[in-house]
Amino acid sequence: MSSLAAHSLPAADALRGPLRLALLALGFATLTILLGAMTTSTGSGLAYPDFPLSDGQLMPEKSYTTVPGFLEHFHRLAAATTGLLTLGLALWLQFGRLPATTARGTAWFCGCLTLTQGLVGGTGVLKGLPAWSSVTHGTLAQLTLATLAWISYQLSPSYRATPIVATVAPGSGRKLAMIALIGLVAQTVLGALARHTNSPHALWTHVGNAFVVFLLAAIASAFAVGRLGETPGVKAHSRWLLILLLVQVVLGFVALVVRNEDGKTPENVEKLGAALFISLHVLVGALLTTLIASLAAHVFRATRSPAAQERA
Repeated sequence: MSSLAAHSLPAADALRGPLRLALLALGFATLTILLGAMTTSTGSGLAYPDFPLSDGQLMPEKSYTTVPGFLEHFHRLAAATTGLLTLGLALWLQFGRLPATTARGTAWFCGCLTLTQGLVGGTGVLKGLPAWSSVTHGTLAQLTLATLAWISYQLSPSYRATPIVATVAPGSGRKLAMIALIGLVAQTVLGALARHTNSPHALWTHVGNAFVVFLLAAIASAFAVGRLGETPGVKAHSRWLLILLLVQVVLGFVALVVRNEDGKTPENVEKLGAALFISLHVLVGALLTTLIASLAAHVFRATRSPAAQERA
């Protein structure tokens, strides 16, 4: 057994609990995005005019007797659970007797991101803020999901076991991965603008930019596989990234066909099938952002400088 593997085993055991908590938070963040997308797609965003309670209650009657009430209330519950799990993870990494890990700082950043996202959403409900509030709320949700994926990788055994790829220069491929990530975040913003403003200009810009994002993600994946293919996780991430890109293109065309030209009106609740297709398009977009962020994390790890200080 190599000295690196022998050194990483105690850390792997100690960090197993925080890793499971990070994955649980990742699951709830994914559920939050799906419920949030369904809330917007059905025009149910103002089912409750108050916040953080719903109709002044923890479990209002509308949450189990009406579709809008169910979607909005359980979206809030899933978001609150994600926030609590993220906070618990940050506290565990900070104050638990654990090996030093770069995930500690990332977890606090994620906690701040989650808190900001919740405050933006809640303030938007209470104050009736314009579309920019909803756009920011949705974008921050996807960034939270991507950050949780990054944390999960930092806590995983493969992070500590990933060797430096000696055949490429330190830092190779990082710009490509980050450009692809920025492109996906920009696509998220454009999509949110189209959904929340019902602007044809934002919609068709979003459609046109999809081809640019597809190209950027494909190039970043091709480089990662071609130059860093032996790094654990790189090939799997690239494969799923390309699969989801194709799925997203199909869902995008379906969403264009079934969407309501009047936008996010309450009448959309009568067309749950159409709302589900549109919401799946939003969810897959979030998963794509998460995958490219995770792929970028692998690239950063595999191309670190040998002289850089190693942390477990």
